[in-house]
Amino acid sequence: MNTLHMLYALVYQPTAHGLLTLATALLVVVSADAAPRRLACLSEAGETSARYWSEQAKNNRNFGNFDKANQFEQNAAYCEASEYGRKVVVTFDTGSSATDIQSADFQLYTICGFEGGHIIPAKIYQDNETYTVSYYHNYYRMMRYFHIDRDDLTAGFVDQRDFQCRFESYDLSDKLL
Repeated sequence: MNTLHMLYALVYQPTAHGLLTLATALLVVVSADAAPRRLACLSEAGETSARYWSEQAKNNRNFGNFDKANQFEQNAAYCEASEYGRKVVVTFDTGSSATDIQSADFQLYTICGFEGGHIIPAKIYQDNETYTVSYYHNYYRMMRYFHIDRDDLTAGFVDQRDFQCRFESYDLSDKLL
């Protein structure tokens, strides 16, 4: 019996096993369509951030702010080997209409990943040109908006486009951690 005939017999036979197989196949197809997406956006390289923190340390040392200068030197050392200066990760579902406002998870890593990474509840809206992520920033006590251009996946806050984004694979078990 060839494979096609066996598959036909398995799916179309009027048994509970055949219906279970068909239902499982349909569930896999439907869940793959509404799978979460993750955008990872990186800003400047860690080396660039290291130079920035070194310059800040030098300026603070010149003004007698030695404690702050020491902290900035530690930041510079941490950034030297980092892949990025800042990183934004946005995770959202793809099952809704393209014009709906959806819930999303927003994560911002600063000082080359040394700080941040907490999941912040956010909303994402997409139109033909951009994804717009809005979230409440507790420190600044205001709404912040992160814009991602859909054509080239450049992104940033307000009008800046100093991040480069890419879609990453995303496993549902990541949310369980």
